[in-house]
Amino acid sequence: MRRYLADTLAQIVFSTIVGAFVEIFLAGLSLGQSAGVRLAAIPVIVFIGRPYGIYRDWLFGLAAGNSSQLKAAAVDTFANVTFQIPIYCALLAFNGATVPQIVSAASSIVVISALSGRPYGLFLVWCRTLFGVPPQAKSGIEVKSDPLNSSRSQSNSRKGA
Repeated sequence: MRRYLADTLAQIVFSTIVGAFVEIFLAGLSLGQSAGVRLAAIPVIVFIGRPYGIYRDWLFGLAAGNSSQLKAAAVDTFANVTFQIPIYCALLAFNGATVPQIVSAASSIVVISALSGRPYGLFLVWCRTLFGVPPQAKSGIEVKSDPLNSSRSQSNSRKGA
């Protein structure tokens, strides 16, 4: 339950801030339209916040091995773009955005998603930490969603050995 709450809260906070910025300043939606999209997104996020976390953890599991910041950034970027764009377009359409607005917002959000993928991944890890959620384990293998913390804990365990 804590993992669900952490993933959902992270998604609501982060997508509200980034989404509103894109909708208002880049896509030209009115404040009212953006507020409608953001409000409509909350119930959707309640259902997709945790599945996104599972999807992200699964991608990190596939990419397990030699961890690096570049690899983590690539996985977070890929996860963010491939999971969020279809859902975002549906929300825009449902809230009355025109086809040109949807194309503009989706085009912009691809760039924004690519740029915000790693920051969101780090924010998600931070929210999970706040909720006391341990790193996701899959088949006994720890998913290293934050290579910096993983390398610190490995060096600390070597000191104790």
